[in-house]
Amino acid sequence: MAVNKLKIIPLGGLGEIGKNMTAIEYGRNVLIIDAGGMFPENDMYGIDLVLPDYTHYLADKKDWVRGIIVTHGHEDHIGALPYLLKEVDAPVYATRLTIGLIEVKLNKHGMRESADLNIIQAGKRFNIGGLFDVEAFHVCHSIPDAVGFAIRTPVGLIIHSGDFKFDYTPAWGPPPDFGRLAQYGGEGVLLLMSDSTNATNPGFTPSERTVTDGLSQVFAEAPGRIILATFGSLISRVQQILDVAAQHGRVVAVDGRSLVESVERAQELGYLNAPAGVLVDLKALKKRPDNKVAIIATGSQGESAAALGRMALGQHRHITIKKGDTIVYSSRVIPGNEIVINRAVNRLFQQGANVILGKGTHVHVSGHASQEELKLLLSLVKPQYFIPVHGELQHLHAHAKLAQ
Repeated sequence: MAVNKLKIIPLGGLGEIGKNMTAIEYGRNVLIIDAGGMFPENDMYGIDLVLPDYTHYLADKKDWVRGIIVTHGHEDHIGALPYLLKEVDAPVYATRLTIGLIEVKLNKHGMRESADLNIIQAGKRFNIGGLFDVEAFHVCHSIPDAVGFAIRTPVGLIIHSGDFKFDYTPAWGPPPDFGRLAQYGGEGVLLLMSDSTNATNPGFTPSERTVTDGLSQVFAEAPGRIILATFGSLISRVQQILDVAAQHGRVVAVDGRSLVESVERAQELGYLNAPAGVLVDLKALKKRPDNKVAIIATGSQGESAAALGRMALGQHRHITIKKGDTIVYSSRVIPGNEIVINRAVNRLFQQGANVILGKGTHVHVSGHASQEELKLLLSLVKPQYFIPVHGELQHLHAHAKLAQ
């Protein structure tokens, strides 16, 4: 009797930052983990979003896909879902906030009603296709409701870490469940696939809580308006900004379509709680003194069409940068975006603003594990095999070396 082989097919996210997507294949059954997009390279003129190249792999396997499981709601993990679901008729499984952010994307494509979306909870097991026994486990990341997956297959247990760090004082939710991870190790783990983003960084990644102190210092010292650039789905960071603004008597407006949509959805689902009177419409800022105003804007990667990008170019309808403004980049620089970000920063300085960059400051910390955390995960789950994922080649090689 022939024995089916378990195959792991990376479709994106290995050798690059973005478009994370992995297929697990056993016989004529496929389980997909994540379906993310990626920012275009500088020379990709006219391109807004880059998708994983799944068409060749799925060409004769569309009917094999039993389900799609999603680790969290960041663009590099859900951005390709609407396009994938146009090709594949399969149920999607994710936590409540992640499903909410997926719904926002599907609505734009007129696909919300036709999609089979299923809300899962960390710690609960569910079966996909009668073959994959899946359990989501809580992880700490820069967005609420992030999870990793324990996937029991006919040949053994697979652990996918999702995007994670071991944060003992997270901005949202409980700390890591080390006990559950150790239980997986005791059960016996065939394969670990683990986040490699910060595999070249020694030590531990700082806690999200350190950002609150850094932001509070900025709010205390800034003489005029504060404009903070971050990713549209960095919900935990938005919550920190709102809380700090309330403490310093500032109102906050949100600018940028993706950010507005994410904030509204997170509020609807109870994952974002704005202190009373803090969130206001962008147009209402003109009625307030500059030192009582803050703006959270898209454009942290130098995108010229995003809110901060239009401010830098002097093309924003409501905001003109001026002396006394403080611009805070509360985000990491995605590799490849350095040139356009520096160009935007220089334009902002030219208009009289003070610009604070996330790197080397306390206005941003990474949501990804550094070397000591990666080694701790390896020691807890004790995998027989290991595949580093989610990173450029330098990160994958560094992570592989840590595991040896």
